[in-house]
Amino acid sequence: LPAGSFLALTIGTADFAPEEVGRVAEEYGRQGMPMALRDLATATSFFDGLDLVDPGVTQVHKWRPGPEQAGVDDRAIAMYGAVARKP
Repeated sequence: LPAGSFLALTIGTADFAPEEVGRVAEEYGRQGMPMALRDLATATSFFDGLDLVDPGVTQVHKWRPGPEQAGVDDRAIAMYGAVARKP
């Protein structure tokens, strides 16, 4: 990436509901669409050397949430998201 550019990613995870999300990943695999699920440490590593935009790497429903996200169960959201800038 050129300096000053931004990287935005969403990253699938089974951190909050491993059994349920694992079953989904297995079904995707059976359909010929492998799904790579990553934990928080691995998701965060994609941004090494970049300046994370607040709030950093977090579940997507918690990244600058609005009132419609109030009460959302973390187990229902199998995705991390983040935005970072290359210095």
